[in-house]
Amino acid sequence: MVATLLRLKLTLLRNGLRRSPWQIVAFVLGVLYALFLVATVGAGLVALRFAALDVAGPVVVGTGTLAVLGWALIPLVAFGVDETVDPSRFATFAVPRTQLVPGLLLAGLVGLPGAVTLLLSLAGAAALSRSAAATAVAVVAAVVGTLTAVAASRATTTAAAALLRARRTRDVAVLVGGVLIVLLAPGVNLLAQRVEDGLGDLAALGRDAAAVAGWTPPGFAWAAAADAAAGRWGTALLRLALALLVLAAVLGVWALALGRSGTGPAAGGGSGSTRTATRGGGLLDRLPDTPAGAVARRCLLYWRRDPRYLVSAASVAVVPLLLLVLPLSAGDDSGRWFLAAGPLVAFVTGWSLHDDVAYDHSAFTLHVTAGVRGRDDRAGRVLAAALWQVPLVLVATVAGALVAGRGDLLPALAGASAALLGAGYGVSSVASALAPYPVAPPGGNPFSSPRGAATATLLAQLVTTLAVTALALPALAALLVALLWAPWAGWIGLLVGAGLGVLWVWLGLTRGGALLDRRAPEVLAVAARS
Repeated sequence: MVATLLRLKLTLLRNGLRRSPWQIVAFVLGVLYALFLVATVGAGLVALRFAALDVAGPVVVGTGTLAVLGWALIPLVAFGVDETVDPSRFATFAVPRTQLVPGLLLAGLVGLPGAVTLLLSLAGAAALSRSAAATAVAVVAAVVGTLTAVAASRATTTAAAALLRARRTRDVAVLVGGVLIVLLAPGVNLLAQRVEDGLGDLAALGRDAAAVAGWTPPGFAWAAAADAAAGRWGTALLRLALALLVLAAVLGVWALALGRSGTGPAAGGGSGSTRTATRGGGLLDRLPDTPAGAVARRCLLYWRRDPRYLVSAASVAVVPLLLLVLPLSAGDDSGRWFLAAGPLVAFVTGWSLHDDVAYDHSAFTLHVTAGVRGRDDRAGRVLAAALWQVPLVLVATVAGALVAGRGDLLPALAGASAALLGAGYGVSSVASALAPYPVAPPGGNPFSSPRGAATATLLAQLVTTLAVTALALPALAALLVALLWAPWAGWIGLLVGAGLGVLWVWLGLTRGGALLDRRAPEVLAVAARS
């Protein structure tokens, strides 16, 4: 079964490249970036072979631990995991989980992220190859660590997807995820305080980091290799055994989560997902009886009920929180970093719509068959998002300025936020009609990336990020001038930012609507792949 799944993964990847020339372009760019990463980081790790063990050991343990944590946590807030071999497709074949999980695990290594992680892990093993026996332990530990990382990404996303299907637990899941991320701050604070002691204390810093990370589940395997290189064989074998137990536990959690969500029937047909967009009072009744109002009404229901939208909304809340708390945990209690709250929330919220149409799946067929104008479609999606995102941006902007004690910068911050939000809506309105990419289907794992879409997703997100930033540069420049030299320039930034925000939204609705009118069949084909 394992060999069958590996052949299936390779076949699907090959067929995906044949589907479109852009898939080949995205794959080539991904390969070039992967080669650059392996050449630079890998060379640095191999060079540690000639460094002192009290330097090489902590570096390998620290980077390995962070790699496992990254695999486990990053798919929950960005990119997702590559589900080229979707486990839900095996539901009707009654494949035992004891065969399915190992096959899916090894299939997860067939791809650029898995290959890069494995190569860098082996480079770390080379850094600790101080003897033949130590080399053998380091190679085994590198493989175990890589498998744990890949399994952790599948376990966390599959378990979170199963949890989000129960509406009563969604808010709890978001809250717990945010708390766990915030709890990382004390570790960063400790690291920053030790760095402040100077480079002369680097060895002590490394030993402390290795001592802590080496006795945590993500760090067992890497610390075992370091112990073997140092000749501490009792501790090395103990940690290697613990690493194997951690891998078995992660695989067990993954198998259990698959039993609840991945290998059973798709959960998209339940009563919760088939509710009609009837009016129930409140905001929905106040939307206009126009095509754009109908689209906005349906999108608002998505923002309230669809786990995929809930994950996007949680990312809006968690990412700014993470970026703002970390400077405080590093010892900077001036509050100046809170000035970034408004612009950062504005950027993330506006940018979050850049592939909104793909989330419609078969519902977008109604837009095509009913002849909904592209401009009405664009306007409805922007309106639904703006109804809750604009107040959120306003609160973040005002609160950030007040907490930082820089009320004089409020006009400049408001201008930058308006420009970023408007640019995000404008770019999203064009991008989702010009270059949509498949997303997780309704009822599926909201943290997964459909077959062959991982590289295209990364490329589209990079391009739209750069576009939004470039369009908002005048307002950002005014903010910088107000921050460093003349606060009165913030009023100019407010006028420029508000004007740019309105301009980019208008251009996005008109240009994006025209593109959608011309490319509706192609967009529908992408949405149907989701």
